[in-house]
Amino acid sequence: MFSKFVNHLIKNLEVLKKFDEELITIFINAIISTKYNNSKIFIYGVGRSGYVGMAFAMRLMHLGFNSHFIGEPTCPAIEDNDLLIVISGSGETCSVVNVLKRANELKMDENKDNNKNNKDNSNNKYNKNNKNNKYNNLKIISITCKKENTVKELSDIHIHLGTHNNKCFPMGTLFEEMAFIFLDGIIYLLMERLNISENEMKKRHCNLQ
Repeated sequence: MFSKFVNHLIKNLEVLKKFDEELITIFINAIISTKYNNSKIFIYGVGRSGYVGMAFAMRLMHLGFNSHFIGEPTCPAIEDNDLLIVISGSGETCSVVNVLKRANELKMDENKDNNKNNKDNSNNKYNKNNKNNKYNNLKIISITCKKENTVKELSDIHIHLGTHNNKCFPMGTLFEEMAFIFLDGIIYLLMERLNISENEMKKRHCNLQ
């Protein structure tokens, strides 16, 4: 019986082997850009997807990135050039959608002082091309199981982790496990790209436990 579970898991891992390499490169470049811009990475998810996000934020910290999980007491304000990554199987999780709506409001909000003499822009509250907007370079990346969803529509880059679901994996289990493995793969690629060793990562691990 357990072998049946493993076989279905392997079947889905085969899908990851064929994942779009170009999209992976875009994802990795977005993460690395925060290091060179001295900016931050914010991660958010709810429930088990949230645990996946926390694990990813932890590994990014081990790699030297300024990463934060939204909702933690020490989470700072999001700013220009920051990166927001959200994880939601359905792409319709209410709190995730609300976080993205708020992020988009920041991206599309106009500088009121500079709009006083610009009637065209002042009539369009959601002008993404406004050069005076201090959040123009805030980037949003979403990871979902469903291909079409609200979260995707609110993101700059969407990563679709489709799964061949099975009764061995109740509810969102399979997506959560695939997301965990996928993001661990991203960590490996970042290690290779930045030439960071495991020993270097260990130096950043909490030493108070």
